[in-house]
Amino acid sequence: MKVLYLFCVIFSLVLIVPNIVIAESSKYTKKNTREATVLLITDESLVASWQAFAEWKTRLGKSCKIISTKEIAQQYKGQDIQQQIKACCLDHIKSHSTRWIVLGGDSQAGGKGLVPDRDTTHNSVLKYSDIPTDVYYISEKSWDANEDGIYGDWKKDKGSISYTNDKACIGRIPVRTSEDVKAYTDKIIAYESNYSTKEFAEKMVFTCPARGAFPKIKTSQNEISQVWKNGQVMQFYNTHSPWDKEMKSRYTLIPDNWVDMINKYKTSKLHMHGHGLLPCWILDNNKKMTAKFVKQLKNKDHYLAITTVSCFTGQFDDEQDPSITESMIRQAQGGAVLIVAPAREGVAVFHNPQVDFKLMMSEGKMDGTTALMTRFWKYALSDNKTAGEAMQAAKADIVSDAEKTSSFHLIQCELNLLGDPTLDLRAKPPVTPELQMPKSIKVGKSRLQITSSCPGSSICVWKGDEVYAVVISDDKGKAEFEISTKTPGQLLVSAYGSCMNAALGEIEIIN
Repeated sequence: MKVLYLFCVIFSLVLIVPNIVIAESSKYTKKNTREATVLLITDESLVASWQAFAEWKTRLGKSCKIISTKEIAQQYKGQDIQQQIKACCLDHIKSHSTRWIVLGGDSQAGGKGLVPDRDTTHNSVLKYSDIPTDVYYISEKSWDANEDGIYGDWKKDKGSISYTNDKACIGRIPVRTSEDVKAYTDKIIAYESNYSTKEFAEKMVFTCPARGAFPKIKTSQNEISQVWKNGQVMQFYNTHSPWDKEMKSRYTLIPDNWVDMINKYKTSKLHMHGHGLLPCWILDNNKKMTAKFVKQLKNKDHYLAITTVSCFTGQFDDEQDPSITESMIRQAQGGAVLIVAPAREGVAVFHNPQVDFKLMMSEGKMDGTTALMTRFWKYALSDNKTAGEAMQAAKADIVSDAEKTSSFHLIQCELNLLGDPTLDLRAKPPVTPELQMPKSIKVGKSRLQITSSCPGSSICVWKGDEVYAVVISDDKGKAEFEISTKTPGQLLVSAYGSCMNAALGEIEIIN
């Protein structure tokens, strides 16, 4: 571990760094369909544990199907489980309207773990044969041009590598136990139904203990601020923070103050720069932000979305578990719901390092890693894209860079989205729609009108296998459905959308 830390320190000198529409757009839904808009892949041991998550997503209009790796191995062809998972993903994207792939489990080295990753080989800036690359699963190319069983080799496999899929995106929720799944599911339900309606959503903080990275971080902050007009993009450095006055002294970037910032809801979005190792972020005075401090987080209903360039913090495939990002994601009633982090060293990459590094230090030119994360935030906060869609768009922007320079290929592979890719990252405080609907309807065919106080919200009606339909409400908030029921019971109703908390209701179905 000391060797890795020294290696990371050396690299730090370089670092000193629509909502888903299931229904048709016509006035009425024509049929009750339930395509697998969200495909959740997990180990057989966790299928039951993920059921509450799947039902929640389904109720919000993103119909979620759970499939185990055991079922995939039985149903799809491939030379290994990774090829079989890939075949399953592409089948669902092509034939079942799937837009989000969720890998619901941790991975381990050597293709092991609950949901194995695809290890890729790199021999340029870093030399690795096992960098975990989840985007492989939605790529329509094989990543192994010469069929030698070595994937993602930039020199040998370039012609068979693609980094995005126009129809779908992917994220991994790196959990290991049923308790992890429950803790994360509870956080997602709270995030999508009870997110703070105050200014919390509009606050973003950049942390950095390395003065040399300040210029390029300033560039990143400016680019985000230009498109996120209502946002407050702040900095928490060892020399400055927005809270210096109220603290009456310098508010040093150390673990206690970091925890205090989060527990007092000072920010909803966080970008962390500087050193890191698998179990920690390294802050001022070489203080380590470890799982011990994560356990002190009490930011219930104020969960974070995070990007970080810190080395090894996103290493979800190591035998040593958890990484610091996994600790944040698994923490019950605290921590984060989503993190983008490097699986190995968070290196600063350029096409022309000798020239560009000087520009980074003097003029704030962003390296490839920082630029990709900046684009991620810009897409998420200005284009109403979900987290997965924003990550996909950010990676699409640097495809030509990755085709030109192997170090950009590296960051395409090692920067994975850890968390729920369907999430809206809350560009502004959400509102909660008010619903107008009948209290009851009779069994049989019905023409149903539901009105939301928020035009453009996705309104979903659901009754088991009998009814499932989603309509986008019109400019007056109205959505109309043609449904057919066979038995009495409850018709579940929800309204949800970008920067909205979910509104839930029920309609009684009577004889």
